[in-house]
Amino acid sequence: MNRSDKFEKIRNIADAICAKEVNPEQINNLDNLLRGDPDAQQFYYDYIEMHIHMKAEVGPSMEVVRRRLQVDEVIFRPSTHNTENPQIATPTTTLNQITHHSASRRGVPIKWLIISILLTAAIAAVFALGFLHNEKQAGVAELFTEDALRIEGQGKIESNRIYPGIYSAIKPVTMMLTSGEELTLAKNTFIKLYNSAEIEIIRGHLSVKQATGKNLIFNTPSFTLHSGGEEISIDLTKQQAKVISSGTAHIQPKRWRPNHYWPFESDSDRVADYAGNAFGILSTGVTKVNGLVGNNAFLFNNSANARINVGSGGGTVPATGSFSVIDGVTIEALIVPHFKGQESVTVDNYVPEQDQIFRKDQTDKHHRMLLSLKNARPNSHIWPNNKIKGNTIAFGMYLIGHGYHTLLLPLDGKQGRPSLKQLKDGKAHHVVASYDVSTGLKAIFVDGKMQASYQYPKGTKMISGGSGMANIGNSPNRKDDREAYAGIIDEVAFYDFALPPYMIKQHYEAAMKGKNYFNVNLADGSLPLNINIPIPENEVVYIDSQTGLINRTEPIAQ
Repeated sequence: MNRSDKFEKIRNIADAICAKEVNPEQINNLDNLLRGDPDAQQFYYDYIEMHIHMKAEVGPSMEVVRRRLQVDEVIFRPSTHNTENPQIATPTTTLNQITHHSASRRGVPIKWLIISILLTAAIAAVFALGFLHNEKQAGVAELFTEDALRIEGQGKIESNRIYPGIYSAIKPVTMMLTSGEELTLAKNTFIKLYNSAEIEIIRGHLSVKQATGKNLIFNTPSFTLHSGGEEISIDLTKQQAKVISSGTAHIQPKRWRPNHYWPFESDSDRVADYAGNAFGILSTGVTKVNGLVGNNAFLFNNSANARINVGSGGGTVPATGSFSVIDGVTIEALIVPHFKGQESVTVDNYVPEQDQIFRKDQTDKHHRMLLSLKNARPNSHIWPNNKIKGNTIAFGMYLIGHGYHTLLLPLDGKQGRPSLKQLKDGKAHHVVASYDVSTGLKAIFVDGKMQASYQYPKGTKMISGGSGMANIGNSPNRKDDREAYAGIIDEVAFYDFALPPYMIKQHYEAAMKGKNYFNVNLADGSLPLNINIPIPENEVVYIDSQTGLINRTEPIAQ
């Protein structure tokens, strides 16, 4: 019996979820079928993930294809797969799979849309033909190494002149671009030459010497690099790309935007989400104050009404909605806590004091997710050390095969960890909780430094999302004040991937300078589609393959 037959009931409910036809009875049945069964949870997660990817791969009936010569030639054709060279897998430059919209806009009448498309095509074709003539005359580079470059279906080499196309290096190759830069390719490097200023590196190792000051653009599967007119080395032969720059290079990562970002800068009666659609509703226990970053932040008064409800993210069942993640998660915030760290509350002796920074729960049940300040007691959910007692920062989430686990960072001032007194010094502190599915690393960072972590098996997946509400500053489960936050919160962000350590430190340093995490202008009420991240000069820079963000740096070996 295959997995699909074994979990037929789960598959049928998952089909109803994907078709948006699920009913309350099916949701209850699903919860019972998944409870306590890691194999069933894994099947459900994989099945939902498959549907998400299938939906993402469905394209419109018409696509725009950009063929770069020295300028773009725009061709309109029916949407099909590339069949000219099926043996060649050519990555293309794409944005994050999740598209964020700051606000809806009125549609453009189809008549004007068609006219604008035709005009654009005509103008682009005229320019392309003109530049194509020049390209035929000069090519884009001169080849210095004979019999070293192989044409992969598209391209042309004539009298040592290289023209736009796709090439692979069968041995080390040296060429000179028409703009004067010397380009070196290691053996087995695979590139696509668009023109003398833009190159796609599909795999391998490429370096630029004798830089002339002209900016060169290098596209890779996870980032785009602008050389800034300086010498550069890009190595894609390992799991993490390695870049070395001698000057002002910067990268544009393919995936950097959070699913949700609440900088608290909006003047509306709702708390605006600058990255998604989870707009928050303020309760009466929250007051606007001067921002830790920017103009505004919120003071939470530790009451039952100290909360911002940011909704469910559109989730209906586990692994659905914008709080559902596949590759990992990051929750970050700036805080000025007033947490007292009492051993217990007066309402009863079971629930210790806990100030929620962010919590998504309610009907999510064991799939809940939280980041909080907590006076901890020994608990079976605490992992790896369930004997920790006292004041902590807590990060809880659900992992398939392990269940709901909470990682604790003791606020004891020992072994480089901050104490509660240090955290309550009246200054802004940056707290981050992250989990990376690919590495299995779960971690808590404070002020740019990893202070607590636990290593799960690589590839261990998590389940989140669902119909439960998410709150900033409180627990959506409680109507009383037992988990209400006391103090100031600013700059809250939620990502569907793990922010690399280098970027967490960069976000902290930006905040300490009074800037938002991304150092961008938020005047239009949303994050931009792209950002530029400077490459540290004369260092070895490692790039995360999943996001295109900088993971870490190290000095160049002497």
